[in-house]
Amino acid sequence: MIKVKQIFKKENLTAAAGLGAGSLAAEVVVGKAGPLLTKEGEELNETVAKVIPALPIIAGLVLATSTGIVKNIGFGMLAQGVSGIAKSFIPAETKVTLGIGQDVMLSGNAPMMDSNMPEPAPMAGMDYTGDPETRY
Repeated sequence: MIKVKQIFKKENLTAAAGLGAGSLAAEVVVGKAGPLLTKEGEELNETVAKVIPALPIIAGLVLATSTGIVKNIGFGMLAQGVSGIAKSFIPAETKVTLGIGQDVMLSGNAPMMDSNMPEPAPMAGMDYTGDPETRY
């Protein structure tokens, strides 16, 4: 039986907050590192592009040796960094199939239904004549 009091203990909530903050910090490091590691007007070279996803891992390892919430932030950075590197080895077609790297929530301009969507397969015993709006 799950004990709710155990789930909402201060230590567990602090750990969850640290992991989330570390994951967010790792994304900031990756997003800001590229422009900082290149000269103005130059494109990102291939070597630097390969090193940037590893930066959160390095920072996470350093922070993970600390104590308290800083240690949890380090673990969050490690998790995000390893995930980022793993994603770079997954083929693009597989990413689309698995939904990796895509937004979970639909944006306001994404259609729920599209005219390009296939018609649902007819179910036995259903009357599909008449107005399409009543086909449910």
